[in-house]
Amino acid sequence: MKRILFYVLCFIAFLTFATGCNKKEIVGIEVTNHEQYVLKGTELKGLKVNTIFDDETKGDLLDVTSDMIFGYDKTKTGNQDITVKHQGKEFNYTVFVADKIITNATELRNALKNQKDGEVYAIKSGTYDIDRDQETLYQDQAGFYFLITANSLTIKGFNNVTIKSSVESPNGNWASQNLVTIIGDNTTIEGVTFQCKKEPNKVIEIIGKNTTIKDVKIEPIDTTKFAGSIYLSTTSGNTTLENVNLIYGRITTSGASSSSLTLKNVTIDYAGAMLDNDTNESTFWGFDNSRTKITVNATDSKIFVSKSFKDSEGYKDFTNQLPKGLSVEEKK
Repeated sequence: MKRILFYVLCFIAFLTFATGCNKKEIVGIEVTNHEQYVLKGTELKGLKVNTIFDDETKGDLLDVTSDMIFGYDKTKTGNQDITVKHQGKEFNYTVFVADKIITNATELRNALKNQKDGEVYAIKSGTYDIDRDQETLYQDQAGFYFLITANSLTIKGFNNVTIKSSVESPNGNWASQNLVTIIGDNTTIEGVTFQCKKEPNKVIEIIGKNTTIKDVKIEPIDTTKFAGSIYLSTTSGNTTLENVNLIYGRITTSGASSSSLTLKNVTIDYAGAMLDNDTNESTFWGFDNSRTKITVNATDSKIFVSKSFKDSEGYKDFTNQLPKGLSVEEKK
């Protein structure tokens, strides 16, 4: 009897040891269904969490409950760093909280018509072909394409947002000249491609102070070789262009005074630009600070020019007015 009991105890010990050896260790967690952007005032819903084991398998898919979420404040807009905690592990991601989530051109037009100071817009991926706003008046003019008058307005595009206008208008009065007109102070535009209007002039005119244009691309609307100007009319504050890529577009400070411009990782591909049949890159330079000579601080930025422009009479004057940090390369 004692011998049988001994064997039973040995067998139980063996099973316990074997089970312990095969126990999998949790090395992390994975959270799915998290959004890039959410509407202010809403909860984070629909999140799912998996445990990840040391053999690269995953546990059961579970709902994330509110007590697992840290760092989220539904009353605040802008980027928020979220932490989900489960089984002693953490998963981190960033969500953008917006006052308005825009999904089509009509919603974009309505948001601009009813803009308020401090608002934050998230623009969903897509192409937004906007009309002219014939109702909103600014300085007794109507017909602006994309007018920003509110202060501290933030606009962020997600996953390939293109804003353009197929509405053709001659460059007559001011409202018809610009695709984007920024009057308000402390404007931020991020993650958008702008295609200048059919009769290109100023793709963005900046009048307000402390504007930030980030992760933005400027390009022609069709096969033309001019995408318009980022035109500074600022009289105070600093304008920041960061990670901006202009294709057949130019930057000019001709309307500015008593202000400054910061360029960070800006690329201007202006080689062979043609404003019309008689006006090319040697007539209106890809970067021009020669008249107002405001303070320009540039880092890791460059402008591409053509060989014909390098050989032209005015090329030396062009290079003399370039800031340090904005280099010139000939496009082959």
